[in-house]
Amino acid sequence: MDDFNTSENSNEVESATFFHAGSFKISNATARNWKRLNTHLESRLTTRANKRKSSKRILPVEYISHSENISFLQSLLDLIDENHWDIFAVIYTMAETLLKDANLFSQEHIQKVLHDYNEIKPITALNKIQIPKNEFDILGLVYQSYLQEGKKNIIGSYYTPKSIVENMIREFDFSKNQTFLDPCCGSGAFLLNINVQNPNLIFGCDQDKIAVLIAKINLLLKYKNFEFIPQIYHLDFLQGNSLFSQQEIFGKKFDYIATNPPWGAMDNSYCEEFEITSKETFSCFFVKAFSQLKKDGIIRFLFPEAILNVKVHQDIRKFILNHTCLSSITIYGNSFSGVVTKYVDIECKNTPAQETIEVFQNNEKRIVKVKTFTTTENYVFNLLSNFDAEIVCVAKEKGHYFLNDSIWALGIVTGGNHDKLKDEWFQGSEKIYTGKEIQAYLLKPAKKYIIYNRGELQQVAKDEIYRAKEKIVYKFISKKLVFAYDNSQSLFLNSANILIPNVPHMSIKTVMAFLNSSLFQFLYLKLFGGIKILKGNLMQLPFPEISEKDDKTLAKFVDEILNGNDSKISEIDNFIFAFYKLNQEQINYIKETVYGNFN
Repeated sequence: MDDFNTSENSNEVESATFFHAGSFKISNATARNWKRLNTHLESRLTTRANKRKSSKRILPVEYISHSENISFLQSLLDLIDENHWDIFAVIYTMAETLLKDANLFSQEHIQKVLHDYNEIKPITALNKIQIPKNEFDILGLVYQSYLQEGKKNIIGSYYTPKSIVENMIREFDFSKNQTFLDPCCGSGAFLLNINVQNPNLIFGCDQDKIAVLIAKINLLLKYKNFEFIPQIYHLDFLQGNSLFSQQEIFGKKFDYIATNPPWGAMDNSYCEEFEITSKETFSCFFVKAFSQLKKDGIIRFLFPEAILNVKVHQDIRKFILNHTCLSSITIYGNSFSGVVTKYVDIECKNTPAQETIEVFQNNEKRIVKVKTFTTTENYVFNLLSNFDAEIVCVAKEKGHYFLNDSIWALGIVTGGNHDKLKDEWFQGSEKIYTGKEIQAYLLKPAKKYIIYNRGELQQVAKDEIYRAKEKIVYKFISKKLVFAYDNSQSLFLNSANILIPNVPHMSIKTVMAFLNSSLFQFLYLKLFGGIKILKGNLMQLPFPEISEKDDKTLAKFVDEILNGNDSKISEIDNFIFAFYKLNQEQINYIKETVYGNFN
């Protein structure tokens, strides 16, 4: 349906094996760790999936056309709850009322549509309510408002705001009777907004039977001068569940396909045929839908922003680059009510690939070369402008070494911070740092203490890593690279990751200087982005070959910073800018990109 379904597994996933418990999914590694620590499975699942069990309702304000209708929605929800009415019966009763108000109810084609729902008993008490006439989808709005947060999260039912729908379909041309499909249509947001005169050119399907009813009624009301049966089918687009739908939907190809698919990992053998190893729902929908796009046709999907750079989604990025003509990406600045994830829409064509795409963001358009997406091994859609690409190329041309042969480790996963961490030193304990204490180059004083008993901790690295003579640590949850130096053989929690680098001709302090520099901040931001600093991305940063003299100079700067001379941070930046022979315009752009208004 035209919806959102956020997934706990939206970040980088190294292993795609999962353990299922009821309707929840956790990694096998997590299940083993919980078992080893005698963690009660249902308790942990309840904690991590509390959103899926939420009974809270969230009004989809971005889906409301007129704010004065909020009071109607709230009053209707109260009535439904007080009388324990079935929501299907509520929607059907309101549909009958709308059809009667439009003088359509008695028409033969209307009765044929309603005949499929003759088992539903209308609620007579609702016949007298005054339904707002100024909402483009009042039935869908009521349904969305009724659904509890937990139900929405499970079925992925978050409908698309009208403004986004209009933007996604604005250039679709139906002057030559082109056909349109929405493979997860919900209540019909896309179907209602396309500029087509003949409703028989419109096709849709959804596995939510209430949403399908709403979509049918919406089309009957919009095209009230046509005698037609809406071609909206109750089925799972990825599987199909009737011989009739096999021919009506799967036996056709379409000129235009647009939708907002469900989000979240799933088990589906169809995806395996196209190497969608993540089994991510929106990726499977895209691959299946593209197979039904006509030559020269256009497909446009709304995706979570993570599709641009998160490693687990490299499969769909690779499919798009290898099998479609990627034509545009639009980046939106907001999220939906009840969903924190931001989103983008991606447009592809069934034509030969082109060298550039259009990127729309904040009412601006820029042209990006498609070949920049192959500069990283995970096909990251980094959306580099020509100026961005120039700077990245300068860094890559000097890049000779990478962090592949370095030692990496996660901080400690305690299995229960509340019980195992204390705010003050106690007998047998030692200090342990968290990500909060990591700043560029230096560690703030530790605020937590722990007894380091490896057998009672959920996940620990090797002792020799924690106790290394020197190591650098970095914030895991961060939009920027933040690396600090440690030579105290201290412990770190899993909000911090550990790196003991192995880069030829560079000391550990020099490697840290490059990683904290404005240039490497810029490279990471432009190539990968995101809110997590991932090992796989760090391993793709190109380190140059430097002289022994340069190594000593940078290491000395770092020593002075560690001794309290913060002015050397800017000297390190200037040294690295000069090393790469960047001009002042490039330097200013890097600083503005990384730090904002740096003057």
